Amino acid sequence: MAKPLKIRKLSPDDRPEKAAKRILRTRIKEFYSYWPDPDRDPDLEQLHNLRISGKRLRYSAESLRELYPDKLALLIDLLKRNQDLLGEIQDCVTQRGVIEAYLARMRRRTPQNDQIFALENIISEYERRQSSLYTQFRETWRGMVMDEFRGSLEAMASRAEKTTRAQENREQREPALHMISAAESFSIDQTGDEARAEAIVNVDDGDV
Repeated sequence: MAKPLKIRKLSPDDRPEKAAKRILRTRIKEFYSYWPDPDRDPDLEQLHNLRISGKRLRYSAESLRELYPDKLALLIDLLKRNQDLLGEIQDCVTQRGVIEAYLARMRRRTPQNDQIFALENIISEYERRQSSLYTQFRETWRGMVMDEFRGSLEAMASRAEKTTRAQENREQREPALHMISAAESFSIDQTGDEARAEAIVNVDDGDV
């Protein structure tokens, strides 16, 4: 399971743009740590961890996008696409595993069962589907790990727009998601999505 990197030197007293830089830099570093070389095939655990860390990065980017006007849209779209592809890959793995286990029992108990051939075809179809999805994801990932893309992403994370004191005071009065309430958690309004806010810093299997 992908454990979140701790966001160091983050204080509730930090200005929003300073905290935003630390959060995004940490989430980007974490995201790229799970499959740094796209020329080497990852195992399923690496892909799973990449999906979890990608979700954490996307939630952070979505929550901080007001400090990066017109800068995070491409990243968020790419992360959504990656999550969809990796989620479908995981579905193929899970469904195929269930059918393979059922087929193994059937072969032991009734080796002449007419359903065996049909189940083998279903497993083959899941394998083809998984391979196709993996190819699509790998091509996207190759682009994202290019030095130019990653460098521009890290540079963009360092360019959060400064907020005025008036804006900060207004944010404190409004019941809104406040990104710097603590080093490892976020306060939200009563109608907000607490699970989503917590996922910015702590996504686990229960959030997948």
